[in-house]
Amino acid sequence: MSAPQPRPRVVTAAFWCWQIAAVLLIVGGLLVVFAHLPAVQRGSGGITVLAGAGMAFLAGRSRTGDSRFRRAAIALSLATVVLLPLLVMFGVVHVLTLLAVLVLIAGTVLITRPAAAAWSEPGSPQ
Repeated sequence: MSAPQPRPRVVTAAFWCWQIAAVLLIVGGLLVVFAHLPAVQRGSGGITVLAGAGMAFLAGRSRTGDSRFRRAAIALSLATVVLLPLLVMFGVVHVLTLLAVLVLIAGTVLITRPAAAAWSEPGSPQ
């Protein structure tokens, strides 16, 4: 029986990128939710708050090496990156939320590196 592999640095870096993005999404969304805006525009803030909370949860679970949560975090990250520019066109999005897009992209790129993929899915070829 072999000892478990240590967590690669790239996984830790991706985790922290996703956590920073989650905080930016939540704070930016809450600023829009509590602004004096029409309900439709405040709803876009609520969507970003939910995306940030989901990202924080999935990032924490993917840090343990579970490939299902890693794939779900990648999917949520990409969906959020696609959704936020649409929200910019149709509603109000805070600048913190836009900064989160860059950090989400960085975290997604890091977690899809070969070392991170091999660590979370030990049976996959490198």
